[in-house]
Amino acid sequence: MDAGEPPAAVNSRPARLLTLIRQATARWREGEGGTGAAEIAFWSAVSLFPAAVAAAAIASTVRAVSDRIADRFNEWLADAGQTALGDVDRTIGEEFAEVVSAPPAATSIAAVVAVWGTMRAAAAACRAVRRVRGAPRRSWWLERFTGFWLLVGALPLIAGPTAIALWVDPRLAPAAGFLAAVAVFTLVQKMACPRRPLRHDVIGGLVSAVWFSTASAIAAVAVNWTVGGAGITGATAGTLAALSWLWAAACSVTAGAAVAGALDQRNGVIAAPTG
Repeated sequence: MDAGEPPAAVNSRPARLLTLIRQATARWREGEGGTGAAEIAFWSAVSLFPAAVAAAAIASTVRAVSDRIADRFNEWLADAGQTALGDVDRTIGEEFAEVVSAPPAATSIAAVVAVWGTMRAAAAACRAVRRVRGAPRRSWWLERFTGFWLLVGALPLIAGPTAIALWVDPRLAPAAGFLAAVAVFTLVQKMACPRRPLRHDVIGGLVSAVWFSTASAIAAVAVNWTVGGAGITGATAGTLAALSWLWAAACSVTAGAAVAGALDQRNGVIAAPTG
């Protein structure tokens, strides 16, 4: 071995992995990954609770409408010889028109707040990824524009694979859900930093999906353990556990960005952090 050649241990896989972890940690700290995750978690909480209210109201409304339609069909079946098919179609249309034309004000407000908060969370995720990966800050309107299209692209990735897996074999749902998470987190990395190498985005998305799955599993145990208390203590503990899960889950986005940023740094795409 030549005198100027580095030791073989330096180029070993464990040594390279340790160096990557150190670089990713520096990226996460320099880019304020915890603060960015807190912003994502805040806007996720803003959208999550109104979305739950709207979903519950819509579900109860659909159930009420379906019960009313079922009662009408029972009446028509009892007197099928005297009811025309056109009358059936017209009456069903009137049932749905009554619900659509007069939605509850609270449900409408909750739905608007949920959509607005989700768009802000998506924009915050892109902003946090760019900061951790060392990309320059974008303008206000471009951040909102990117957040909107991120939601448009993420929705089919979230629902599509899981729905197909449930249709083919329900046992495939967990694997399909994990692959969907990898695809969504990869999309976040790519839309936040579109000119960075795709392989770095995929690796960052994989790290984010693993982090998210682990944090969700731990949070599920914590929530089930804390909500068993009586009175306000149990409710407060459950709320704190849920909010802690939101922050830990949001950290998955910035953790993946830190790894992708370390890979960018290793390949000379960006410089090392200054801090």
